[in-house]
Amino acid sequence: MSEPDRLKARIIDELEQNRHTHASLRHVLSEEYGYSDAAVSAAISALNDEGKIKHEQGVFELTDD
Repeated sequence: MSEPDRLKARIIDELEQNRHTHASLRHVLSEEYGYSDAAVSAAISALNDEGKIKHEQGVFELTDD
């Protein structure tokens, strides 16, 4: 699994456990796993483009896809 795919999987795992704003999700992934803000933002954008997550009312949610 590539590093970007690993990061996307971590994002999905994190969102299955907790609700996050963009800032809180970036903070958790950078503090706990050492990802850069740019890498996290790119992975969030990719997941959004793939339809796997959405940003509703200030927080990220998983989609049913």
